[in-house]
Amino acid sequence: MLLRQLKRFAVTGGAATVAHVLAGLALHHLVGLSPLWANFLAFLTAWSVSYLGNWFWTFEARTTHRYSAPRFLVVALGSFALNQAIVWFTTGVLDWPFWLALVPVVIIVPTTGFLASRYWAYNDKRSPASGTS
Repeated sequence: MLLRQLKRFAVTGGAATVAHVLAGLALHHLVGLSPLWANFLAFLTAWSVSYLGNWFWTFEARTTHRYSAPRFLVVALGSFALNQAIVWFTTGVLDWPFWLALVPVVIIVPTTGFLASRYWAYNDKRSPASGTS
């Protein structure tokens, strides 16, 4: 079960990344939005792909969207903050080159995102939909 979830989490994350890139490029080049607005709306698109992919497929959640969506938004924003903190620490404090700073990012951020999603955002043991609180 865990290995299957890890694989599905990776596929869902890849799909969300592709959705982010394609939406951002389309919104900027075809619609004419500024890069910041295009990227923000692309982030929301990617978040939706990731949230729904993980809810339906990765974790086969039995939670309500009202329960899991805000939690997954916290996970996504927390993952971004962790990403930034790692890059700041490794490049600013340890004086690593940026490419090397990305090594711990690609290991730590997806791992913590997976664990937070599995045990908190989509955890049906505490969900109102499972009949417990």
